[in-house]
Amino acid sequence: MKQGAIKGQKTAFTLTTVAGFLLIVAIFFTALQFSINDRSWFEQEYRALDLESSIGLSTSDITDALMRLVDYMEGRTGSIQLVVRENGLYVNMYNDREIAHMEDVRLLYQAWRSVRTWGLVLAVVLIFAAFLLDRKELWFNVSRGFLRASVLFLVLAAVLGVFAAVDFTAFWNGFHYLFFDNDLWLLSPARDRMIRICPEQLFSDLIVRAFSTFILAFAVLMAASSSIYFVHKTRHAYGH
Repeated sequence: MKQGAIKGQKTAFTLTTVAGFLLIVAIFFTALQFSINDRSWFEQEYRALDLESSIGLSTSDITDALMRLVDYMEGRTGSIQLVVRENGLYVNMYNDREIAHMEDVRLLYQAWRSVRTWGLVLAVVLIFAAFLLDRKELWFNVSRGFLRASVLFLVLAAVLGVFAAVDFTAFWNGFHYLFFDNDLWLLSPARDRMIRICPEQLFSDLIVRAFSTFILAFAVLMAASSSIYFVHKTRHAYGH
């Protein structure tokens, strides 16, 4: 095989690996987006956690308040504020600190949503570039690129997963220190209702649910890529 062809194959493999990683990130964000937009799951979770009896808000109001945050992040509403009934009195749910923090959260969420969208566009461009470099082996390059990207992602996910399982509080605090440049996220249960309706267990369960949803789609792509890869290897082993 000519040197130029070998170089083209290696470059195509690198491009499809990057494309595969971008696809995996896009799938994970989509799984998270699907999970946080599921009102019925949050309502069931709140009933299981029995927050109603401990914070003076009905499960319906708690769920409404949480979904208002989601709607705000998604851009479906311009404010997180709403009126709820707390211990028999009607009050504004959120204070100024919580409102300011959610402005940061929305910017971060929409940035990741853009990463997902433009990442998919870039993945398509990279796969097309790989096709131009090595047309005969496109699907083989795509499959092995995805498999290598999967290994990289799973190693990263395993490290973060162990960290979260050992000390979720440290994991959660580390996430905030990484992505926020202020202390608005340091909320107090005595002052801020947002922290009362978003206990650590809720976030922990949400991450597990999002990852479980992600794994279903990821497993399908892994199976397809593995099949293509091993069929290709088998054919070449027998000289086909």
